[in-house]
Amino acid sequence: MDIELLRSISIMRDLSEDELAAVSALFMRRDVKNKERILQEGFPVKHFYIVYDGVAHVRRLAQKREMLLGTITKGNFFGEINLFDPGVSTASIIAMKDVKLAVCDYETLRGYMAANPATGYKIVTAMMGEMARRLRNTSARLANSIYWTAGETLNPAS
Repeated sequence: MDIELLRSISIMRDLSEDELAAVSALFMRRDVKNKERILQEGFPVKHFYIVYDGVAHVRRLAQKREMLLGTITKGNFFGEINLFDPGVSTASIIAMKDVKLAVCDYETLRGYMAANPATGYKIVTAMMGEMARRLRNTSARLANSIYWTAGETLNPAS
């Protein structure tokens, strides 16, 4: 894994050179072809992913239709939810062009953070900050969606 790429990722910015080198050794590279599903909504997730290059869409089923929730580009990550709350994927992740990923299984990442608590604390604190930003964004989008839907219901002639 490229240390310079790790440095550009929000959750790795506070790590020292030695910490970045150690964390980079945990990741394996995975190449994904255009239109390939990386994760499938509702299926178990066992890895943390960083997009090394390319673009992927985050999609979720809503009333049997697949809805676009967002886009993941170089330097972004996904799979963090199941690192803390093991279970199934909350969305599908689909490559929208060829994607290069850095992948680390949860057991390896948890083991590293347990053996290196100061580094683990930096990563988890930054990850929680990013997850909080994502939750705030999702809440705002939901509130906006409900507002517009309620407006359409209340004013059917509009």
